[in-house]
Amino acid sequence: MTSFSDLVPIPPKDQMNTNLSAAREATMLKVLGKPGKLTRECSAPTAAFRKRCLSGVDVGPFPVDGLAFAVESLKQVFDEVAAAHPQIVREVRTEGMLCIRARRHNPSRFSNHSWGAAIDLKFGPRVVDQGIHRTQRGFLELFPIFNKHGWYWGAEFSGDSVDSMHFELAEETILKLGNG
Repeated sequence: MTSFSDLVPIPPKDQMNTNLSAAREATMLKVLGKPGKLTRECSAPTAAFRKRCLSGVDVGPFPVDGLAFAVESLKQVFDEVAAAHPQIVREVRTEGMLCIRARRHNPSRFSNHSWGAAIDLKFGPRVVDQGIHRTQRGFLELFPIFNKHGWYWGAEFSGDSVDSMHFELAEETILKLGNG
């Protein structure tokens, strides 16, 4: 019997994130501003950035805190997932969304979690650590729906940065926010 938490190969790069790219820090800063202090662990948002966020919103499988647009988009993603794959919604869990901090592999840059514009997900009790070139089976059903809603899947990151549990608003989505 297969499980959504089973480890499977990551799909080829040409099969995911079509017409989407990872959001650049420069774009995030330009469109959304500085969210808080650049620290190693989670820190508090600035008062100005906090106004752009929602807290404790139930997006289907769990509540989240994050950028208002991202939270509303997640609700749409999980509504669509629930219609197509209700068992996935029952089993997916989060490892967090809003966390103002540096990137794990680059402490001089903000993580996109800093704006509450990224979320880490898992199936079962264990995560797939960053740098592991495998993913949990459930993500094979999730990523096309996330991509459809303008979210980039971190499974396409390169080398030690590959992060199959990570989804973030794509560069193209952030740019639309800046123009809206």
